[in-house]
Amino acid sequence: MHCLISGGTGLIGRLFCQRWLARGDTLTVLSRNPDKVHQLCGESVNACSSPEEVQEPVDVVVNLAGEPISTRWTEKRRAEIRNSRLNITEQLVRWALAQRERPSYFLSGSAIGYYGDRGGELLKEDSPPGGGFSAQLCRDWEAATLPLQRAGMCVGTIRTAIVLSRRGGALPKMLPAFRLGLGGPMGSGEHWMSWIHEEDEVGLLLHAIDQRLCIPFNASAPEAVTNNSFSRLLAKQLHRPCLFRSPAWLLKTLFGEMAEELLLASERVEPHAALNSGYSFQFPTLEQALADLLDKDNASNKVRA
Repeated sequence: MHCLISGGTGLIGRLFCQRWLARGDTLTVLSRNPDKVHQLCGESVNACSSPEEVQEPVDVVVNLAGEPISTRWTEKRRAEIRNSRLNITEQLVRWALAQRERPSYFLSGSAIGYYGDRGGELLKEDSPPGGGFSAQLCRDWEAATLPLQRAGMCVGTIRTAIVLSRRGGALPKMLPAFRLGLGGPMGSGEHWMSWIHEEDEVGLLLHAIDQRLCIPFNASAPEAVTNNSFSRLLAKQLHRPCLFRSPAWLLKTLFGEMAEELLLASERVEPHAALNSGYSFQFPTLEQALADLLDKDNASNKVRA
């Protein structure tokens, strides 16, 4: 099976490439820097800077490209975040529709930011979208694939929660303070956090491809937790106290609207579609996920030492 992926050099993309190649399948990575693709994704990977360069028929498109969103949102940064998602999605959609042999499946990224700040409401895939920049971004990102659906193509949309990985993302940014015993909840800590282990994120991508999930589905572990619980569990795994709290006013001062919509927003998401489709989570609880990641991180630190 031949897969064309955008965002293949990113945090999740690199792990997906490893797992895809391990299955013996063919992979082409679409990248602005194709010269770096072999180093990051593997020597057997094909690299291209435009989908028009792909010579062989493509069975599956995986669209994960997008600039990081967890930075202060200036007007310029908002535009970069939007364009990095919408432009590549629209490009891939036009390309797919123009092919004589169209891909049989198109899997496109999104995020649980789609739902917005919803307090303790349990959010499933049929829950309505929320408000704010991140929610509108996700709505527009998902809407960019509508021409494919109108043409009868099978389209899946993966709404990703906070990805826990020791290689990047949110967790490595938290660890220094928590290791020093200075970590703790953000704001009141009562807001809900939905998360997913990186292995389950990639596992769900592969599951969606194999099962041809032509629906939006939440990529989040079955156990959402409050920020208070997350902080306590992380401190416990590191054998450190959890005494300090980052005031909401300070986070808003430092990060502006991003703090309100990402750091302090409450999103209690359930992976209803994934579970109903038969996906079995490797790390269904936060305690299991942190134990796995931190054990690997400690082992890596010992090797370097």
